[in-house]
Amino acid sequence: MGKKILLTILALVLIGVCTGIYMWNKPHKKVEQAEGIVIDARVLAKEYSTDEKAADTKYLNKAIEVKGTIDELEKTQDGGLMVILKTDDVAAGVQCAMREKGLALKRGHIVIKGFCSGGLMGSVSLTDCVIVQ
Repeated sequence: MGKKILLTILALVLIGVCTGIYMWNKPHKKVEQAEGIVIDARVLAKEYSTDEKAADTKYLNKAIEVKGTIDELEKTQDGGLMVILKTDDVAAGVQCAMREKGLALKRGHIVIKGFCSGGLMGSVSLTDCVIVQ
């Protein structure tokens, strides 16, 4: 009887370890491979400012292909590039953390695809962003 319990516990531990190793080594989802929700930057920001919970339900952790005009370009602490797209509210914007660090962008119209990480102090944040041609 004691041997069966020990074998059961050992099997459960082995299953847990194997699951953990699989999850740790599982390839990360790339934004290029995900189908993005196409939306204008102004519409996305308005939806988040109107009802953040509803917008999170619709967009959070999903690929978003956002169209807009570059308002600001900022360097991040790790040397990356943050592209901020214009919206109707000057205090809010769509912040796009670009994956590539050596991008040279100018102000103007752009289409960016990234994963939505939700609203942040009046702005919408996208991560792992790439430029869509």
